[in-house]
Amino acid sequence: MRDAMAAMAGDSHGNSPPLSKDDALEMLALSEVVIRKAGYGRQSMVRSARGAGASWTQIGTALGSSKQAAWESHNRWLEEQGLDL
Repeated sequence: MRDAMAAMAGDSHGNSPPLSKDDALEMLALSEVVIRKAGYGRQSMVRSARGAGASWTQIGTALGSSKQAAWESHNRWLEEQGLDL
């Protein structure tokens, strides 16, 4: 993966060959899995923080957002997963 990422960025002289179509599609699929898993982990930590007594204001601050944005994002994610609010 490191080699593929380096190929996308190129070296300082622009001598790295571009990714092949297959490599680019593989990297795209991999990045989608990473994003999905990271989102799940984030929401799991929001639930853990709430369970430990954290306020939505505190969660929003930890996420770099407002309490309203944190709450809306979490509830939207729960709905998308078919989980209870």
